[in-house]
Amino acid sequence: MISKKLLCVVAGVLVISSTTTVAQLQTKTVSNPSGAEQAVQARLAEIQTAAESLDPEKVFSFVCENDKGALIQNGEFLLTREEALQATKRGFENLDKITYRFDQQHTTLLSPTIALATAEGMSSVTTKNGRTFSSKFAQSVVLILADGEWKVFHAHRSFPPAN
Repeated sequence: MISKKLLCVVAGVLVISSTTTVAQLQTKTVSNPSGAEQAVQARLAEIQTAAESLDPEKVFSFVCENDKGALIQNGEFLLTREEALQATKRGFENLDKITYRFDQQHTTLLSPTIALATAEGMSSVTTKNGRTFSSKFAQSVVLILADGEWKVFHAHRSFPPAN
């Protein structure tokens, strides 16, 4: 049996794998951000592909080491990258499929080396025993450019109550 909390943990990987179609709805905040924004969007697409492939190691290969708040999810504070990775692995254990649909996405370059991606949408999971669950989400992801690569520094995700 999968609980709402487990669904939140599983869907929380989307914080890390957030925005594949950011290009459709983006906020430009510097005079010529297209190259950097495209690089951020490409990285986020890679992360989402890894998440939808249920590959937490690949997802977290795009996450910086961070021991001061890697992930906050629906009120749960995961201090380190390792804690967030282990929570994601536990969440993926009983899953057969996970998909993400974005209703709204934005990316903003805060500086040449810091980007903020925000989104809301719906995540859906199918368990290995065939049960399906869906949940709305809202999220923000901070990425930094380090050694020529965009990596997730911090993510925050919440699951609004169903109407």
